[in-house]
Amino acid sequence: MSDADDEQLPELDLRLTEENLSEFYEHAPCGYCSCLPDGTLIKVNQTLLDWLGYTRQELVARQCLQHLLTIGGRLHYETHCAPLLLLQGQVREISYSLRRKAGSTLPVLMNAKLLRDDHDKPLVVRVTLFDITDRRKYEHELLRAKVQAEEQREQLAQANKLLVVKNEQLTRINADLDSFVYTASHDLKQPIDNMVGLFGELKRSVTFHDPVATTMVGMFDEALQQILSTIAGLTAVVQQQRELEQVVEETVALQPLTEEIVRSLQPHEQSAAFTLDFTAVPTLRMTRPSLHSMLYNLLSNALKYAEPSRRPSIEVSTALVDGAPVLSVQDNGRGINLERHGPELFQLFRRFHPEVEGTGMGLYLVNRLVHQAGGHVEVDSAVGQGSTFRIYLPR
Repeated sequence: MSDADDEQLPELDLRLTEENLSEFYEHAPCGYCSCLPDGTLIKVNQTLLDWLGYTRQELVARQCLQHLLTIGGRLHYETHCAPLLLLQGQVREISYSLRRKAGSTLPVLMNAKLLRDDHDKPLVVRVTLFDITDRRKYEHELLRAKVQAEEQREQLAQANKLLVVKNEQLTRINADLDSFVYTASHDLKQPIDNMVGLFGELKRSVTFHDPVATTMVGMFDEALQQILSTIAGLTAVVQQQRELEQVVEETVALQPLTEEIVRSLQPHEQSAAFTLDFTAVPTLRMTRPSLHSMLYNLLSNALKYAEPSRRPSIEVSTALVDGAPVLSVQDNGRGINLERHGPELFQLFRRFHPEVEGTGMGLYLVNRLVHQAGGHVEVDSAVGQGSTFRIYLPR
């Protein structure tokens, strides 16, 4: 024998051996009753009487078990439960609702067993009933949550369908707008060129003696050039968009691409200082012309809108934010009043420094290309201190 077998068991409290079986039956944590094969109650424990609010005299030999059920439960008992008892001798965990004397109902689970006499004739049915009020509440809550989830899923599906339709509409509208802009700019270019030619011939063949007329001629010439520049910009934006749709994505090394752009810009601003740091993200996966256009516009703007009183300093870098690449271009230029111009920062033809020559299409194009790549642009800027453009791209 093991040491464990030699250990003495704790002494049993003798009071536990004096458990009264009748008391246990009457006050069990579940309802007990016995009934004849036709359902007539012949014995009911006190727990069940307390649940239903009846006295023993009101039920025993006066009521049938099925009469304590709701109408639906009674029909099920007589057509399903009673035949099963006769066929297989027992039923387990059938959900019913009992009718209390006061009129309310009590949800229960019923187990029943049919006992037979020595001649195999049905003698008595012993029934055990479990109060499942809390369980039923929990089931109702689950059902309600399921219904709400289904409703929300349906609403989300409808919202997704609507979003798809809206996106398709926006895509068609954008395509129509691009076609319109391209056609309009193309159709306008010829008459504007004719006006430029006629105006040039007018300046060569006509002598203006009035000084005011000379000033007006200059203003008219400047306006014509602005119109030509706008038309050329519109044509370029749409044309570039169409060309980019045909270009496939590739892995682009940022260092050589940026150095190439800086070399193309440096003759215009020999004193600018460029700092390049692509250690965090040395390459980006996108179309090369798109990336080139983004960087070119941001770097050329940084040079164009430099603060005259100090040497331009431009930093181009990358970082990882939540696992996604971020491309930043920071300058120490004139800056932008974001409180005043923030909402219109990326709109077409918006210019915030009229004293500097420009078309107002650079930032519009940058924002459009970034959105096409699945990212977004954030800007920090202070007047007289400089600006930082951060391009957040997808992983």
